Amino acid sequence: MNTPTPPSDEILKWFGVQVLAPLGGRLNQHWLVESGHTRFVLRRWSPDWAATSDYELRLLARLGDLGWPVAYAVEEPIEWEGHTWSLSVFLPGEPTSEKYSVAEQRERGRLLGHFHSDLSHLYEFGQRGTWRRCEQILADPILDHILTEHEREQSEEIHILRWHLDRARTRIDGLTLQNWPGIVIHGDFTPWNLHFTNGQLSGILDFELAHWDHRVGDFALSWRGKYDEVIYGYDEVSPLSPPEWDLITPLWWSFLIEGACQSLQNGTGVDEWIIKKLLQRSPLMGPDSAEFHHP
Repeated sequence: MNTPTPPSDEILKWFGVQVLAPLGGRLNQHWLVESGHTRFVLRRWSPDWAATSDYELRLLARLGDLGWPVAYAVEEPIEWEGHTWSLSVFLPGEPTSEKYSVAEQRERGRLLGHFHSDLSHLYEFGQRGTWRRCEQILADPILDHILTEHEREQSEEIHILRWHLDRARTRIDGLTLQNWPGIVIHGDFTPWNLHFTNGQLSGILDFELAHWDHRVGDFALSWRGKYDEVIYGYDEVSPLSPPEWDLITPLWWSFLIEGACQSLQNGTGVDEWIIKKLLQRSPLMGPDSAEFHHP
């Protein structure tokens, strides 16, 4: 893995900080920095994410006002040499060591339910950039064209994608999803994005995938087609309606299929992880829990 270029002296001087350690990042890059005896996190936004940085920073500010431990910005972001930079509070703590245990899943689901209670009141937030809800994804005829164009080179993967696309469309038929309300969701409510200090929540990290969606859209990467207890824990705090239970699996599949089609368009082929997750089954899936078989 290439080490990202560290922030320049000009950037450090602008924010009045010095680097303590690189923190890495999947898309955006982060450094642990210090000013006096106070620690902060310096972020260099990925060009693809910088276009919606205002959305994320406004969301973090609102959540901070509501008392949630999030990395809200302490300075206005700046543009420097083609990059967007921002300085945020440092969130202490560590992820739980019990990740994906039944108890951890249940508690994370309950926490997500409480978190959504506040997120549902942030009416001023619309959609982020080019994100789409599942009904828009599944109705897009471009998906079919992409699958057809690449069928010869990855026939087995395309067959799996097309089968799940057709199944997802059938499953949402009649749900009138366009009339359903939405909320801002976190997008990646996973164990490593939740920090705890002495057993208490001390940080919710990584809002890179935050956007407006159906509330069950937050199960995509927290559930991943297998961690059912997350959803059962959520249902204890904020009960799901029967149609919402029906939506969970096709919404998850739409997320995966859209990602696969984007990869095909970019020329990188279908990610093996996406195919593996499409074929994942759990009892919670109900009528979609049967194993996939080639005809």
